[in-house]
Amino acid sequence: MQLDRTHVVVRPRSSSELCDLALLLMRQYFFPLCVAFFVGVLPFALLNALLIGWLPIESEFEGLADDETLAWRTEYVVLMASLIFLEAPLAGIFATLYIGQAVFEQRPTWRQVAQDAWATCRRWVWILGILRGPFPALLILMWCWWLGDADGLAVLFMMLILIFVGSFRAFRPHAPEILLLERCPLRSDKSGAVTFARRSHLFHTPVVGDSVNRFVTMMLLSVLLTVSLFFAMIFLQGVFAQRWSFNLVAQLVYVPVAMWIVAGYSVLFRFLCYLDNRIRLEGWDVELGLRAEVQRQFGVPESEAIAPGVGS
Repeated sequence: MQLDRTHVVVRPRSSSELCDLALLLMRQYFFPLCVAFFVGVLPFALLNALLIGWLPIESEFEGLADDETLAWRTEYVVLMASLIFLEAPLAGIFATLYIGQAVFEQRPTWRQVAQDAWATCRRWVWILGILRGPFPALLILMWCWWLGDADGLAVLFMMLILIFVGSFRAFRPHAPEILLLERCPLRSDKSGAVTFARRSHLFHTPVVGDSVNRFVTMMLLSVLLTVSLFFAMIFLQGVFAQRWSFNLVAQLVYVPVAMWIVAGYSVLFRFLCYLDNRIRLEGWDVELGLRAEVQRQFGVPESEAIAPGVGS
């Protein structure tokens, strides 16, 4: 591995440049990223369908009035968007691990990616799965449906979770990269050890303004991309099947598919923002050059040459 020869030119970039670069990475690593993201998405997609898929099905077969149908469809879209927003970082762990190695002109094996994910599973399950909201949100939805007619209660609790988690995601977005790529422990008995909380504070505090700005930019862009993808699917359905309506297939398939595609794009964008912040804060481009030279001159093993950077 040549640390100073990467598929991504290591230099500071603006938000618009990062958006373009994310699209280029999607094209360059299209198949492996699709596989990695699909593996992470599949269990959540099935859970989401089981938990809220009955909303459009019941409204379709009961023949509700127009106002009632619109209310049920709106609730379905809101809940689906909320769940995917919460689940995206967790569903993207395999894609994050893959792209973290692939930018160094290396194609990691799926076994290696799975081993890296397993090695840090306790950390990301706790931070990304519990503290960042997806597992509590799923449990709350189950509880609301168990209560019976609690649709409004489900939306209320989901909005509260979104406000809480959204504030963390806006101010401290790079928890997945710190956990998966830098492998910072949640706690350590060693004095001076860089734990997750300490690393997150040191890394996010100086760039909090940029992080919030990029979070808002990504949210607005995600809405536009999701709407565009959804209506593109409706257009293709209309052309080939002569069905232009917002039917059951559109609700159960097109809506989540469009949202998950954009969620995958947001994972790449977040990763590139992480690299950009490291370059601006830590001179990561200079660091990589020095480590590459040490590796060439003294034959330092790769695992030592790149620690504690990406892929360590």
